Amino acid sequence: MELDAPRAFARWIDDHRGALGDAIEHGTWLDRTDAETLLDLPVPGVDELVGLLEIARLAQGYDVVVVDTAPTGHALRLIAAPHAVRAVAGILDALQEEHRLIRERLVRVGRPEAADRLIELIAQQANDVSAILRDSRRTMFHWVTLPERLSIAESADGIAALTRDGVTVNEVIVNRVLPAGPPCPLCDARRREERRMLGVIRRSIARGRQLRAVPALMTEPRGRRALAAFARHLVKRPSIAAGSDRSSSTRAVLAASGAKPAESIRAVRGASLIFVGGKGGVGKTTVAAALAIRLARHAPDRSVLLLSTDPAHSLADVLDAPVGDEAAAVRGAPANLVAREVDAARAFEQKRQALHAELDDVVRGLDGLLSLAPPGIDELFGMMSVVDARTANQIVVVDTAPTGHALRLLQMPETAREWVQVLLRLMLKYRAVVRPGQLAAELVGASQSIRDLHAVLRDRKQTRVLVVTRAAAVPRAETVRLMRQLRSLALPAGAIIVNARTIEPGRCRRCRRTAAAERAEVAALGRASAARGCAIIQAPLVAPPPRGAAQLDAWAQTWMA
Repeated sequence: MELDAPRAFARWIDDHRGALGDAIEHGTWLDRTDAETLLDLPVPGVDELVGLLEIARLAQGYDVVVVDTAPTGHALRLIAAPHAVRAVAGILDALQEEHRLIRERLVRVGRPEAADRLIELIAQQANDVSAILRDSRRTMFHWVTLPERLSIAESADGIAALTRDGVTVNEVIVNRVLPAGPPCPLCDARRREERRMLGVIRRSIARGRQLRAVPALMTEPRGRRALAAFARHLVKRPSIAAGSDRSSSTRAVLAASGAKPAESIRAVRGASLIFVGGKGGVGKTTVAAALAIRLARHAPDRSVLLLSTDPAHSLADVLDAPVGDEAAAVRGAPANLVAREVDAARAFEQKRQALHAELDDVVRGLDGLLSLAPPGIDELFGMMSVVDARTANQIVVVDTAPTGHALRLLQMPETAREWVQVLLRLMLKYRAVVRPGQLAAELVGASQSIRDLHAVLRDRKQTRVLVVTRAAAVPRAETVRLMRQLRSLALPAGAIIVNARTIEPGRCRRCRRTAAAERAEVAALGRASAARGCAIIQAPLVAPPPRGAAQLDAWAQTWMA
């Protein structure tokens, strides 16, 4: 099953609507109608919470549950979700406490109500799921990575976070390892780099864990038979071929491709806010960094900000330079380029602290809701801070999280505005009960910022979305779906960048077959109705992948329309 989190959450709300409404009504100054209004609002970041509860439910009915998680940043949030579930139970308990005391002391009724039973259920579910995740006899975690420096760095961060949270990672699987073959300049360079990266993996993230290497196939395994054949590679450890010793560097491969560089910034000309999105593992961060460097060189009179909103930041690894939450120059890049990995949780916490006292005055117990920093809302505050701080002469290139969560970020202004407008209406209605004070001013300011962000996102002159993909069936299918969703959101897509293309296959049989398959996928992408009218730019495969400002700049110059 493919979990539809909003629908699952709506079912959960409907099942417990009465008890939730009781808790809100008992613990706040809201009447029942207002409580129902809050329960009907969309909840940002619900994916991880509902996913966790669904996993716990399914675990009761199946012998084995295999979970395909979201990419790193949001997979880690899924694993940490029991803390958020327990926090929800604690907040509901605080809302119910005064009513419980009145019931016990004045009415002399001590038996639990529906709200009490729901609070106990939520807390128990959080504890049960947390125990399952951390029980190495019941739960196994397999970490999939690629034999590439960027993927290994992200994997190291992710595995370390899981270990700190008490989750055991049993196995590291290295996918798409190039098998043995005849001499080829590009293949030999890839094999040599992959052998080196496999050595790094053995000495680092795979130490004390089982390690498997899965060979790269000519075509992606799709369908039951192909997957069954592919799975046979998981029960053995294939040897990694040494290949020939022919020397080939990134610069040499680029030069040998014979590619005539296209104007890589044509699709974003005139834009001041550029989002780079796509499926996990297709090279979004590398493309975003290369594009930002090219833009900075092309427009030396404008400042360029390269920004990451992915919870699992990778900009520092791609740029081979330190990057933090404060925008700073990048070593080896043009002087007008700065980079920042936005600390969304920190931005949200600063806003929460500013509202802490006001929330105490307005709604008892609900300050705890903000302490949850619901996934998505924190990213929205990070984006709002960037849009608010933009200068008239600045270009912002945003490296987003993979597809699903990038869409959530782009949809977030609509959800946030709905929440702010409801809260303002409630404050106006109950102004005789509470003094709006600074909270109302903050909500009005937030509404204005969200409205500005919403307008910028849908301005075709200012904003473009570049979709990064690979020339393979599964990434292509996800790209087509993403293009449809962008169109439904009225977000202008500037171009599709097909990454890691085998442009000049030479005489290598494997490269020639791969190039033919990729050409067919690019043609299919061009025929897809969702992608028609959108420029397609092809970025060549190089080995090792470009890293650092100089290599990224050279690589971006080889992109072809």
